[in-house]
Amino acid sequence: MKRYLTVFLLAILPYIIKAQAPDNSSLFTIGNEKVSKDEFVKVYQKTNVSGEADFTEKSLRDYLDLYVNFRLKVKEARDMKLDTTSAVLNEFKTYRSKLTGSYMYDSAIIHQAYNRMQTDLHVQHILVKVDQNASPADTMKALNKIRNWRKMIVDKKKDFNTLAADSSNDPTAKDNKGDLGWITAMQVIYPFESAAYSLKQGNISNPVRTRFGYHLIKLIETRPSRGTVTAAHLFIKVPDNATEEDKEKARQKIDSIYNQVKNGGNWEDLVKQYSQDKTSSANGGKLSAFSTGQMVPEFEEVAFALKNQGDISMPVKTRFGWHIIKLIEKKPMVGYQQMRDDIRKKIESGTWSEYAKQAFVQKLQKEYKFTEMAGAKEQLRRIVDSSILKGNWNDSTAKNLTSPLFVLADNKYITEMKPFLQKDFADFIEKNQRKFMNMGSIENVYNKLYEQYVTTAITGFEDARLEAKYPAFRDLMEEYMNGILLFDLASSKVWTKAVEDTVGLKAFYDESRENYMGQERAKVTTFTAKNQSAADQLNKYLTKGMSNEGILSKVNKKVKDNLQISTEEFEKGKTSEIEQLGWEAGKTYTVKTDSGIRILRVEQILPPAPKPLKEVKGYVVADYQESLEKNWIAELRQKYPVSINEQVFQSIVKR
Repeated sequence: MKRYLTVFLLAILPYIIKAQAPDNSSLFTIGNEKVSKDEFVKVYQKTNVSGEADFTEKSLRDYLDLYVNFRLKVKEARDMKLDTTSAVLNEFKTYRSKLTGSYMYDSAIIHQAYNRMQTDLHVQHILVKVDQNASPADTMKALNKIRNWRKMIVDKKKDFNTLAADSSNDPTAKDNKGDLGWITAMQVIYPFESAAYSLKQGNISNPVRTRFGYHLIKLIETRPSRGTVTAAHLFIKVPDNATEEDKEKARQKIDSIYNQVKNGGNWEDLVKQYSQDKTSSANGGKLSAFSTGQMVPEFEEVAFALKNQGDISMPVKTRFGWHIIKLIEKKPMVGYQQMRDDIRKKIESGTWSEYAKQAFVQKLQKEYKFTEMAGAKEQLRRIVDSSILKGNWNDSTAKNLTSPLFVLADNKYITEMKPFLQKDFADFIEKNQRKFMNMGSIENVYNKLYEQYVTTAITGFEDARLEAKYPAFRDLMEEYMNGILLFDLASSKVWTKAVEDTVGLKAFYDESRENYMGQERAKVTTFTAKNQSAADQLNKYLTKGMSNEGILSKVNKKVKDNLQISTEEFEKGKTSEIEQLGWEAGKTYTVKTDSGIRILRVEQILPPAPKPLKEVKGYVVADYQESLEKNWIAELRQKYPVSINEQVFQSIVKR
């Protein structure tokens, strides 16, 4: 224990405290909180979407007022400890986790991929298959075999392609004699690619270990990248089990279609009618853009050989059938900045991800002075028994092992020297052992788990420093947290309150109802008679001045629903039918329809009046929200006095 502690103490001797950065000139203060000129200018420029930011005094003053209001709300939210609630923290954590991946890469490996993409390689290979978890004896047997094969090839006792066809464990080698054709970066597994790109033309690699086994790789030739091509095709399928007669019919069919194309036939119509690639036929046969190694060689070579947009190839035979290819577009390789994000995404999801992570961890080990205590690692190893091979090892025997396995130190971003203890790794083993229990030996499982633990520990250490290490990431995280806080607080204070506070909304409407005035209104009674007889009775009773209730009882005495009566109010200018009455009390208007006869009578012209709340609720809610917002800002300015440094503000203005 003393030995481990001594090493631990030696590791922290170079530990120093990072100096604080000098403060910027304060543009304004909110309560006791200062906001710098640089921060304001950065946000002002970022929010300008129309081009070059306008640094006139008016524009700056208007935005400063908005920004001060924003910061007032955020300060209130933070003072209320909203940024500590589980709901806010969980939302923030989810968002942050989606963005950390783009920072967990060594940019050197992205550059490496881009540089390799400049060159295409024509390669061949021979494979001796061996499981990545094979025993040392089986691994050595496979290695010796491929070493002997390489010696025979170099000594010219065996031809590379003949040996590949006869002996390679790659099932395609019998047909292609080990020839993989042209490849470019990020199309094969990383160790294979790295070995291929390190070769000179005509050379054969030493044995290369991948998860598939051992490879011999031969570089045939190289060429500059051809970029990408976008093409369309018309496809006639030839199944693997096709008879000679079927193959001949397919050839005749593609020739017939090609003749139609040559004689001016419409490409889209012919593709739609004949092509058996149903995923592209509805789109004129258009395929996604592709580069070297992404299509079968016969198709790829012809597509890249087409020169001009719209050029169409003769029928092309591949193992899938017959194709007629039309060139849509060719593009050369673009610059690094344009490709960087796409390359990173391919690394994350492709065969490079494991190796990219390894390279990144190795870089961080140097950056954070990774110091390992081998004795502590071996001490824990001795108490891990064979139960780990069944995935049920228990860490109870390691609870008292508290020596550090390794130490990480940061004296640049967040001053910290952090030990990772034996008992913590033991807990990691218990939780993760089942993923690796089939690796053959206790040693293999333990070492693999240790490797995973180091990766988890060091990436976690890095994750905790992203805001300090990358200002852009810090700003983005602060913006997002402020956005969450602002939304939650404004929702409760303004948006949701305006909708749910029915008493407050009604009181606001009552105080400001004159703002929701309607036009002049006509009170109109509509009499709907089922037939002419009912209409005649109606007119007779109207002439006598009978009440509506009396008329209904008379007309509907023998036949129910002979007559219906309704009274409504109509706003001037909103109903053309009512406008035809002349907009005058006492006017009547008769309309004959298939369902009966309607007689409309203007009972009264009503003066302009406030509209009922139900008719203007949307407008009232919006105005109520604006009122709540205004009052809230006034309260915040009272609570947190705002002071603008005019001298600093004027230094921003461009005259």
